[in-house]
Amino acid sequence: MHMNFYSPYPQMTSDAARIPDDVNAKLFMRHSIRFENPPDGNYDALLLTQEGIELAKKIGESIDRPLGKCASSTVKRCGQTVEAITSGMRPDLKKGFAKEKVLRLAPFSSLVIDSAGGLTGIGWHEYFNALQTGDTVTSRGVTVEQEAASILDGIFSVNGEPGTLDLLCSHDCHVVVLASALFGLKTGLDGHDWCRYTEGLFLYGTRDNFTALWRGEEKNFINFPNSQKIKKND
Repeated sequence: MHMNFYSPYPQMTSDAARIPDDVNAKLFMRHSIRFENPPDGNYDALLLTQEGIELAKKIGESIDRPLGKCASSTVKRCGQTVEAITSGMRPDLKKGFAKEKVLRLAPFSSLVIDSAGGLTGIGWHEYFNALQTGDTVTSRGVTVEQEAASILDGIFSVNGEPGTLDLLCSHDCHVVVLASALFGLKTGLDGHDWCRYTEGLFLYGTRDNFTALWRGEEKNFINFPNSQKIKKND
């Protein structure tokens, strides 16, 4: 019997069902539905809507695999998503699980991020399109593999027991980077096919030999470069 998992996106449900029972599986996902963008541009203050909380709880109610570890971005809506999912899970599936306080990722190069955390001179969709198409002039020499390496390092630093599910919640940009590097996602200059609320990738295995599932595709990766290897080759 493979994992049951409700999602508004049927491909995620079918992806979950393909994960072997005896492995530690990881879900690396975007947070649930949040309020609309604020006029002052302060995204950190955005919290989940009631609809977003209910969606996350519904996901938790569907999960039939024991919980391993949980980790999330320090931004509150990510922590809210994990809390809502776990609150919906059956009590017997949460015995002894350990929550990581912070999911530590370094997904964007300091070459293109200004002191306020925004992109210097280019838009988000333009930057991701450059990563996805190998346009290193626009991306200031940064590759999608470089951006993905630190994300994978962070994901595989969280490890629950075999047969459990680890919940790791971050932001759409992080999921897009990983899907771009592993599955060739193309979002274009208009952001089409962008990551949706609660959408994410399932992964299992080790950092040097893992399987990933995304939108109905399944791939195995051996020795995908990590951050230290990339630094040595710079």
